[in-house]
Amino acid sequence: MLRSVPAPAEEQRPKRSFAELVAAIYEDPRVGHETRELLLAVAYAVDLAKREDGVSPLKVARRKLGVHAGRARYDRLIANDAPRYELPYQAQERCNLGPACEAPRLRPYRPRPYKPRTQPELPEPTLIRKPPPPIVYVPDGYTPPRDWRTEDGVCGAGSHHRVLEKDPRTGWVTAHWFCKRHKEHAERVAEQVRAQNEAAPEPIPNAGGLLPCYFKADWEKVYRHYRGKFWEPPSYGLCADDWPAPGETRPLPSRGRLRMVVGGADLETEGEAE
Repeated sequence: MLRSVPAPAEEQRPKRSFAELVAAIYEDPRVGHETRELLLAVAYAVDLAKREDGVSPLKVARRKLGVHAGRARYDRLIANDAPRYELPYQAQERCNLGPACEAPRLRPYRPRPYKPRTQPELPEPTLIRKPPPPIVYVPDGYTPPRDWRTEDGVCGAGSHHRVLEKDPRTGWVTAHWFCKRHKEHAERVAEQVRAQNEAAPEPIPNAGGLLPCYFKADWEKVYRHYRGKFWEPPSYGLCADDWPAPGETRPLPSRGRLRMVVGGADLETEGEAE
């Protein structure tokens, strides 16, 4: 059973229309295409519930987003919006070879001349005409990539050992990869960053947290329902506007939101846009 709750006096802000909310969602650079669908569907459902009695915002949003692979897209998009820190791809564990080894080379790199493969049992093909020289089209200002083997002097072999380094300000992770021949080098690097990793703060979330930027509700309850019991809210808060930006100590400015109440399995408006 849902009920409306008046907003506290200290939370009253200038009201914002539905059109202004939609424009803010489209102009937000943090919003991806699927999250934009979710925000627009929830905004439309809440605005419709304000204008028509007996309308369930949750059912409207679920119906607008449809079903994919036998599961409501609304459920999946809500779960994907849960605030969390996601490891970068370079820092994830892999069953195959990792990125190139970044340890110093054990011996200088000497390029070997290319030797075309030959098949002595077959005769050489007869050239009817001389082939034209290859033409490579590149954009203006193009510079060839660096040869990390000669310029940087790193190993570059397929790596097997991973060392994680945590930023002392943000807690974000940077991965360093080393090959089997540089196992001792990897152990030295791990020992060097051990104290820094232990003192690093909880990582600032880098994914999710956009629904609380535009709508007020008991989002912790919602995220726990759709994300599962293993999800825990970050200490920085659920709203992405409240998270400190990398290199800054003050949080980003907050935005106006539509106020809603979450109860049971539905949403209900709590006043107009603020």
